Amino acid sequence: MLSTQQSASEVIAARRPAPAEHRQPARNDLPSAVARREESGQPAVSCELRYQDYLATDNRRAFDGLRGLGFLLVVTAHVPSVRLFDYLQGWAAVWVFLVMSGYLVTMLMTREEKLVGRIAFGAFLVRRFFRIVPSYWMAILLYWLACYALPPLQEEYPRFMTRLPAYLAFMPEYADTDGYSIFTHAWTVGVELKFYLLFPPVLFLMLKNANWRFAATAIAAALFAAHGAFLSEAYCAVLFGAMLALWLEQPGGYAFITKLTRVPAVVPLALIVGLLALLHFGERFIVLAAVMTYLLAYTIVQESTVSRMLTWRPLAYIGQRSYGAYLLHFLALRTGYMIFGNVSTTSGLLAAGFCLVLAVPAAELLYRTIERPGRDYGQRLLSRARIGAVPQTSATPRRLIVDRAADTAGHRR
Repeated sequence: MLSTQQSASEVIAARRPAPAEHRQPARNDLPSAVARREESGQPAVSCELRYQDYLATDNRRAFDGLRGLGFLLVVTAHVPSVRLFDYLQGWAAVWVFLVMSGYLVTMLMTREEKLVGRIAFGAFLVRRFFRIVPSYWMAILLYWLACYALPPLQEEYPRFMTRLPAYLAFMPEYADTDGYSIFTHAWTVGVELKFYLLFPPVLFLMLKNANWRFAATAIAAALFAAHGAFLSEAYCAVLFGAMLALWLEQPGGYAFITKLTRVPAVVPLALIVGLLALLHFGERFIVLAAVMTYLLAYTIVQESTVSRMLTWRPLAYIGQRSYGAYLLHFLALRTGYMIFGNVSTTSGLLAAGFCLVLAVPAAELLYRTIERPGRDYGQRLLSRARIGAVPQTSATPRRLIVDRAADTAGHRR
């Protein structure tokens, strides 16, 4: 499998050497964009990722850090007793996950189609199912057991049982029509599963022209935005990420995004501050999606200090386990409330800290016992069924690309 080793493009390059005049040097041997700008008299703002280097890898180093930071912010959104957390608007971090999912899936499928001629959509769905659903079902079981067995949570039990059919039917986003519950945060899983099921066949199987694909995605995003419902605007965020991927795959689009993000690191930071100030006066989901899309583009193209901070190993580790941590964090936080309470800043901080101490190791355990075995079983199932097999004369094993999609697009929240 291609996880942190080689990308699919790198495998092809190794099998089919390019002429010497077109061969790209190793990533570490590339002269920095800073040096190139200094030679040309341009100001050195940050180290830009060149278009050729962008196409040569599907590993986005800053994404794990973004996921980790997003998870930490989500935790703060559930601790109202700490007034400082109100200014962080932690709930908005979910929109990072949505935009990122749209970007990753679209980017990986676009490259698979370019390299092998078509998309193994059945194999993609099987891998997505076994990557996401086993951990999701285990989380449902753990929340059910907690609500049934823990006296402080027994008031949640009737609400949980009422919503259980929706949870099991992969419709968590429609479960809480009459108020919040202990498992409300699972709505994002429902949104992303619908995206995986519906978006690829419409975009990649029905439309073949890149411009038409971008236009169709933009029209769909505009319709969702015009509808204005919460879930519609969530899908709009996912589609923003998809449009970013489609744009970056084209030379002209990449050049435009490069110019748009060629700013000092203080600019995106100021953008975040401005967004937090705006959200303090009300929910602006479309603006939020647009800002998150810009920030994602910035971390991809501009290898600045901000992007390097996102590769900090502890933060990246939390991001790599963020899916399980996100599923379990609210149960861990409610357990912290039982121990420390939630009536003062001190008790809120203690509960939040307890949540992290419990949720992150629990996510690691979930990864080792459920998530990774489920993913591996899906791989074995596909191998036995020979889904996605290609002729021996093909230059590229399609499985390499789809496996990379399973690894790279899978780590969320």
